[in-house]
Amino acid sequence: MDHLAEKMRSTVLHAVDGLHVAATLESEGITDQIARDQYGYPDVFALADEVRYRVGSTQPIVATKVRTPIEWRAAIRDIGHGLLYLMPAAVFPAAMAFVGPRSLSLGLILAGAIGWVWAGGATWMAYRLLGRGFPGAAAKLLAISSFLAIPIGVGASVIVVVTTGAGYQLVLLAAGQMMYQMASGLLMFYRREDLLLLAMTPAAIVGVCYLIVGRPMLYIAIIEVVISVVAAFVVALCQTLKKKEGKEPNIRAGLRGEFVQLPAVLSYAALMAVFFLHSQAPYMLTNLEILLGFVPLITAMGVVEWRAKEFGTEARALLAKVRYPREFVGKIWVLLARNVGVCLGVAALLAVILLFALRAADMLTPAAVVMTASGVVLAGTFFLGFRLAEMARYGWLCGSLAACAGLHIAFTLLSPGRPSPLADTTVFLGSSLLLFVLFLAAMSQRLGQARYHK
Repeated sequence: MDHLAEKMRSTVLHAVDGLHVAATLESEGITDQIARDQYGYPDVFALADEVRYRVGSTQPIVATKVRTPIEWRAAIRDIGHGLLYLMPAAVFPAAMAFVGPRSLSLGLILAGAIGWVWAGGATWMAYRLLGRGFPGAAAKLLAISSFLAIPIGVGASVIVVVTTGAGYQLVLLAAGQMMYQMASGLLMFYRREDLLLLAMTPAAIVGVCYLIVGRPMLYIAIIEVVISVVAAFVVALCQTLKKKEGKEPNIRAGLRGEFVQLPAVLSYAALMAVFFLHSQAPYMLTNLEILLGFVPLITAMGVVEWRAKEFGTEARALLAKVRYPREFVGKIWVLLARNVGVCLGVAALLAVILLFALRAADMLTPAAVVMTASGVVLAGTFFLGFRLAEMARYGWLCGSLAACAGLHIAFTLLSPGRPSPLADTTVFLGSSLLLFVLFLAAMSQRLGQARYHK
């Protein structure tokens, strides 16, 4: 113990508080188990208290700034992401009339899955470069990945057309969807959601007009959608052309040491796409009311992203606010519960509105209610997923998603005949609840460790 105290002397004398010491101990590889087995203290926090006592630190506990005021403009931008995710749905009826129902469903699944993984990987690498102080390399990577996304989406759609006999309109649909996904990801990266909204609003308006007027508006709607998507893509690429100061390494050198984690990041994005899209695929052409069950979740995703960011800020503020390490563990759990509650509550409120609307339209079914409930659960699950990704727990994330998606897929494949919508959505609700529990279990292993919130 004396040896440890002496080793930590310099850290303790300059530490802001006991949590700082606890975080340093954790970074040295000292876990709660080591604190118990080797030093006889119940956990790292108790060990940190003892180290401070033995060193005789006389440094006053500094009342650091608790947290920055919430920047509501930034918060509104994050919350608005849900609307931006939902906006393309306004043009789906016109797109279905143009390319056909089968091509639309194949295109949404194919381009949705590829775009999810491709955009997720590109954005992750761009944030890594930005974090290392290389905004120019990040911009170059985003521009290249955006250009490459289109031929990849087109090539995959051609294969699907040849193998399934779907119409070649699918190729156009896949190209457009890839362009929109890359444009939206890029504009959100540069915090220019306003430009995305401006570019896509005309498309959404004509999409609604098509629903009202019908076929006479079809070609006007399609032309406007193409113009809006291309405009969003061009505007997004222009963001990468802004002049950057200073000399930067190339992309490969800038990402040195990061490629080890990239396969796990891509696997996580792929499994998330499988988990999300496979549950919708059976109902794209048959049961609109079940498909609409995800609308509350998609709309609430902006709130989920906002709270996931705020949680990191609030956790860091909590580290500076508490006086004793033990206070941190209890309060961080309260903070987590409050944020998960906000995500679940917003999604539940939107779900109630949707269910009333379905009832008014005489479209409410038990399967639609169950699928809507699944979306509410996933709002809390995705919040935990964002935080676990921040902690680089990709192994657990991938394993959990594979298990839960596999559970639902196995039920579908092993059922005699096609399962009823109610049975299918009920199993999916069960797999969503299991995913929530698994993510929460992973969070419980690290939530109380100060170093993950520094």
